[in-house]
Amino acid sequence: MPIFSYDGVDINYIMEGSGEPLVFVSGTFTKLQMWNYQIDFFKDKMTVVAFDNRGAGKSSRPDIPYTMEMLVNDLKQLLDHLGIIEGIHLCGSSMGAMISQKFALKYPKMIKTLILCAPTSYYPSKTSDQNKLTYNLLEKLENAEEKAKYWFPLIYSRNFKKRLENDSEFFEEICKDMSFCYHLIDPPLYQDYLNQNEALRNFDMRASIKDILLPTLIIAGSKDKLAMPGMIQSIHEAITNSKLKIISGLGHAFNIEAPEETNGIIWNFIQQNLS
Repeated sequence: MPIFSYDGVDINYIMEGSGEPLVFVSGTFTKLQMWNYQIDFFKDKMTVVAFDNRGAGKSSRPDIPYTMEMLVNDLKQLLDHLGIIEGIHLCGSSMGAMISQKFALKYPKMIKTLILCAPTSYYPSKTSDQNKLTYNLLEKLENAEEKAKYWFPLIYSRNFKKRLENDSEFFEEICKDMSFCYHLIDPPLYQDYLNQNEALRNFDMRASIKDILLPTLIIAGSKDKLAMPGMIQSIHEAITNSKLKIISGLGHAFNIEAPEETNGIIWNFIQQNLS
């Protein structure tokens, strides 16, 4: 995979296909491979870009607290390097949806559509502090598979969790490279958890999210245990030009649980906004 370097930071990325650009932004501690099922589907239809945020995968992992502004700038610098300056379909999940919201407000003329998967518009500091206790506990687990399984109940629905536990080949496919929050190849380190977690601190778009005027698709799983009550609906209500799709029975990582349904929802929305 190619590496883009700027200001001493390496950003690992892929760019495949041709046509209008579809840019995927990954979630906390998660690599670009979380989008594997989407990349395989869309690369025959569009120019697909995905990348590892700093602190994840094969991108640089500077041991400093990150900010949301750093992550937004990483994305901007990468797109400038690739010569992608307009007409972008920007799709972010979880923390990636936070980055995408900030990016869309800062660079609205670059964006054609905004796709927010499992988003939030608010992340209180106390949650960031609670997260540190979780990462400390996670650090004490004995092996990588235990760490991966720790995340299953939080990220996936009960049915998908059972499927992973009962199908060793599927478990290996997901947990080796694709899984949210922990994976067996290039796994997050304790310092990476802490540094990316700091980017979430005090994230608050509740007053400004109404200023997003772009065509926006909001997707969420009905069984998402990480979603704040009422948050998805409030985002939909605040963004006047938005559509909301709740996928029944799925968790936070619905794009991995139900890729065909997820891809269909995204593609239908994009088709309505193609040139």
